[in-house]
Amino acid sequence: MAGTLMTGATIWAGPTCTPQPGWLLVTGGTITATGAQDTPAPPAATMIDLAGCHILPGFVDTHLHAGVVGWQTLGVDGTAWTDLRQALAAIGAAARASPDAPWLLVWNARPFRWPQRRLPTAAELDTVAPGRQILVSGVDVHRGAVSTQALRALGITTLRARAGDVTRDRRGRPTGEIWEQAYGEALARALASAPGDPAALTRLALDRCLSLGITHAHEAYVAPQHHERMLRLAAAEAPRLSWAVGAAAGLLSPLEGPAAAPDGDYGASGREAKLFLDGGDRCAVCLPARALGRLTWQAVRETVTARHPGPLRDALRRKSAVHGKQLHLEYLRYTDRELADLLERYLAAGLRPRMHALGNLAVRQAASALRAVGAAPGSAVIDHLVLLDASTVDLVAASGAWATFQPGFLTTFGPQIVDGGTDRFLTVLGGRRLLDAGVPLTLASDHPAGPLDPLGNLRHAVHRTIQPGQALTPSEAVRALTVTAAASLGAPGAGGLAPGETADLAICDGDPFRAGTRVTQTWIAGRRVWPAAV
Repeated sequence: MAGTLMTGATIWAGPTCTPQPGWLLVTGGTITATGAQDTPAPPAATMIDLAGCHILPGFVDTHLHAGVVGWQTLGVDGTAWTDLRQALAAIGAAARASPDAPWLLVWNARPFRWPQRRLPTAAELDTVAPGRQILVSGVDVHRGAVSTQALRALGITTLRARAGDVTRDRRGRPTGEIWEQAYGEALARALASAPGDPAALTRLALDRCLSLGITHAHEAYVAPQHHERMLRLAAAEAPRLSWAVGAAAGLLSPLEGPAAAPDGDYGASGREAKLFLDGGDRCAVCLPARALGRLTWQAVRETVTARHPGPLRDALRRKSAVHGKQLHLEYLRYTDRELADLLERYLAAGLRPRMHALGNLAVRQAASALRAVGAAPGSAVIDHLVLLDASTVDLVAASGAWATFQPGFLTTFGPQIVDGGTDRFLTVLGGRRLLDAGVPLTLASDHPAGPLDPLGNLRHAVHRTIQPGQALTPSEAVRALTVTAAASLGAPGAGGLAPGETADLAICDGDPFRAGTRVTQTWIAGRRVWPAAV
């Protein structure tokens, strides 16, 4: 008699993740048998009564940034700030409270919810914290603001960056606002100078993953020079850890090519490279030309409501152009030819491309480039797909790419999209549309840009207020966050809770789609890893 028998629970069984009352037997690191409630259970060395609980496959987060999350524990959290004045007051107070800190790192600012619609300028930061090195990061980790002292320390005036990534005044001087590549490189250099142990901070974030039932965390960007650190972290085996390699200079910089990618293992998945096709707030979008008038009118209404010119100013400074009957927000980071060349080289070198594409124009470019280079089905991933149209979804389906989207964005960025009126013309986080087209769909968090909690993300995917017709069924959502997610990484768990499969489990104290339900145990390969066994 051997193994551990779990009884009394609802089991989300098999590759379809169908919930049914029953039992589950684990022997060693493997699920050896499952059965319905009315099926006699086999004898076992250990019996666990899980009456009222639900057993799900371990959650596989295919896109998060654990390294960034770790650093956020040492900084100032701007999540609750409601306007620029409140932000500046809090930054000034934090600077006075830590007068000797070499860097003041501010995280999770949400300027799209502020009436001013912008981050602080360098001059404003200098006023509340004279002489300090300050980096303020937006919640999307695609834009930021720096003080004058930080401008000098980072060499922003000479920073290699795409035109427009450093906002300048009429005399050509940096204002302190930085975007995309410039922000990513500034962040990398600030963190390199800030006190703190990167490995220990990342470990804290991974431990939190375990407490939420995440058995496999896939880091969406690792600089090549940090590859060895990730290998050491992956040796702990809880959670399973894998990653994509990116540019050495910073998170949002152009890739150097496959020669710069480290050889060997990339943790618990295959070798992967991360490309950014568009930005965050500056995503590449294609809309009907008639949308221009409605979007402008929407910005005027927001300006009146906010009693501040911020919304209209923000709308007018967007980089847009009308092409026939289409309005393009022109924020593509590569030309079509550049992207196709990069994809071909990475695929030939055995690295799977993972492409950041928020807007439908960027998604369209990704799918078209994959078809142009003859990429095999499943050989690439398209991330985010926040804004879509029917023809772009068809292109994604034809490309054979995996698609990863973040339902938690519905709460983080959904109001911004609705306030801007884009939801009148495009599908927002169209999980239903992608699944119906036959696209292999996975859910992820993109934490810290989106919420990390897998149970919350499952509920966001199913219980939608924005475009509710795009909702997934509970089984579809669980499958996308477990079985399909594992398959997309070539990792254990692609068969779900079934005999012969690895025993990665997330045990909840109730229905995962009921508010208040929480993960109470996390198992990896048949071993309880959270809470740790005494």
